Amino acid sequence: EDYGRGIAVDSAGNAYVAGETNANHLPAQGKFPVKIGPDLVYNGGNDAFIAKIKADGLSLVYAGYIGGAGFDQGYGVAVDAVGNAYVTGNTESTQTTFPDGDGFGALPGPDRTFNGPFADAFVAKVRADGTSLAYAGYIGGTDQEAGHGIAVDAAGNAYVTGSTDSTEATFPDGDGFGLLPG
Repeated sequence: EDYGRGIAVDSAGNAYVAGETNANHLPAQGKFPVKIGPDLVYNGGNDAFIAKIKADGLSLVYAGYIGGAGFDQGYGVAVDAVGNAYVTGNTESTQTTFPDGDGFGALPGPDRTFNGPFADAFVAKVRADGTSLAYAGYIGGTDQEAGHGIAVDAAGNAYVTGSTDSTEATFPDGDGFGLLPG
């Protein structure tokens, strides 16, 4: 079961698809066509994926997973002027298995701690060559969240839209003090 849920196109006509797969969970169904990255290892549950398809539609530039041991879904994708892909969705994977970009937890993200116990929204930036993540992190409170859409501006700032069931007591307000307008 593979689901493409978001698509973006760059200025050269390459397509970027974000979604979810559990293809490697069901060996009789075949394997997901991983190539280059950002993660070539299926991590369990469902994993979100990102794939870049050449403008002629004849081959993949890259395809890989974004996910941990829990249930992960990619819903939206955007591309900046230099080919970095930005992905949003939801995840039930905790920080012990959700990708942090470099494998050491040293890369930035809006929040590096899973807020559970339900799903958090996530945002991840895939480097232009597709080999790794520049950042990944959570957006959420103590209830359920999902990132549905994403856009990126000329400076590389990502803007995520989605849904939350968390109250203002636990949902992030941007500065940690509840002072930002919203």
